[in-house]
Amino acid sequence: MSKSNLEPGYKAVLVREETKLKLQEFRKDIPEKDLYQERRLATAALEYCLNDETARRAMLETARRIVLLDLETTRP
Repeated sequence: MSKSNLEPGYKAVLVREETKLKLQEFRKDIPEKDLYQERRLATAALEYCLNDETARRAMLETARRIVLLDLETTRP
Protein backbone atom coordinates (compact mmCIF):
# COMPACT_ATOMS: atom_id res chain seq x y z
CA MET A 1 0.00 0.00 0.00
CA SER A 2 1.34 3.42 -0.84
CA LYS A 3 1.87 6.03 1.84
CA SER A 4 -1.00 8.11 0.40
CA ASN A 5 -3.44 5.25 1.14
CA LEU A 6 -2.51 4.92 4.80
CA GLU A 7 -4.44 6.53 7.59
CA PRO A 8 -3.97 5.49 11.22
CA GLY A 9 -6.75 3.22 12.43
CA TYR A 10 -7.99 2.21 8.94
CA LYS A 11 -7.45 -1.03 7.02
CA ALA A 12 -8.12 -1.80 3.36
CA VAL A 13 -11.48 -3.35 2.46
CA LEU A 14 -12.40 -4.63 -0.98
CA VAL A 15 -15.73 -3.61 -2.48
CA ARG A 16 -17.33 -4.18 -5.86
CA GLU A 17 -16.52 -1.52 -8.42
CA GLU A 18 -20.21 -0.56 -8.67
CA THR A 19 -20.33 -0.02 -4.91
CA LYS A 20 -17.22 2.14 -4.98
CA LEU A 21 -18.77 4.34 -7.69
CA LYS A 22 -22.03 4.67 -5.71
CA LEU A 23 -20.05 5.64 -2.61
CA GLN A 24 -18.12 8.27 -4.57
CA GLU A 25 -21.36 9.74 -5.95
CA PHE A 26 -22.92 9.77 -2.48
CA ARG A 27 -19.82 11.50 -1.11
CA LYS A 28 -20.12 14.26 -3.73
CA ASP A 29 -23.72 14.97 -2.69
CA ILE A 30 -23.13 15.59 1.01
CA PRO A 31 -22.08 19.02 2.27
CA GLU A 32 -19.20 18.02 4.58
CA LYS A 33 -15.92 17.51 2.74
CA ASP A 34 -12.58 16.13 3.84
CA LEU A 35 -9.79 14.14 2.26
CA TYR A 36 -10.65 10.68 3.65
CA GLN A 37 -14.40 11.04 3.95
CA GLU A 38 -15.09 7.95 1.82
CA ARG A 39 -13.37 5.79 4.43
CA ARG A 40 -15.47 7.27 7.19
CA LEU A 41 -18.69 6.80 5.21
CA ALA A 42 -17.90 3.15 4.54
CA THR A 43 -17.01 2.60 8.21
CA ALA A 44 -20.22 4.33 9.35
CA ALA A 45 -22.34 2.18 7.00
CA LEU A 46 -20.74 -1.01 8.28
CA GLU A 47 -21.04 0.04 11.92
CA TYR A 48 -24.70 0.91 11.38
CA CYS A 49 -25.41 -2.51 9.88
CA LEU A 50 -23.47 -4.34 12.56
CA ASN A 51 -25.19 -2.49 15.42
CA ASP A 52 -28.79 -2.38 14.19
CA GLU A 53 -30.63 -5.72 13.98
CA THR A 54 -32.96 -4.64 11.17
CA ALA A 55 -30.10 -3.19 9.16
CA ARG A 56 -28.06 -6.35 9.82
CA ARG A 57 -30.80 -8.56 8.37
CA ALA A 58 -31.10 -6.28 5.32
CA MET A 59 -27.30 -6.33 4.88
CA LEU A 60 -27.28 -10.14 4.94
CA GLU A 61 -30.00 -10.26 2.27
CA THR A 62 -27.95 -7.84 0.18
CA ALA A 63 -24.86 -10.00 0.72
CA ARG A 64 -26.76 -13.03 -0.62
CA ARG A 65 -27.68 -11.08 -3.77
CA ILE A 66 -24.05 -10.00 -4.19
CA VAL A 67 -22.85 -13.60 -3.91
CA LEU A 68 -25.19 -14.53 -6.77
CA LEU A 69 -24.01 -11.53 -8.78
CA ASP A 70 -20.39 -12.54 -8.21
CA LEU A 71 -21.15 -16.07 -9.40
CA GLU A 72 -22.80 -14.72 -12.54
CA THR A 73 -20.03 -12.21 -13.32
CA THR A 74 -17.35 -13.38 -15.74
CA ARG A 75 -13.85 -12.66 -14.57
CA PRO A 76 -10.90 -11.89 -16.87
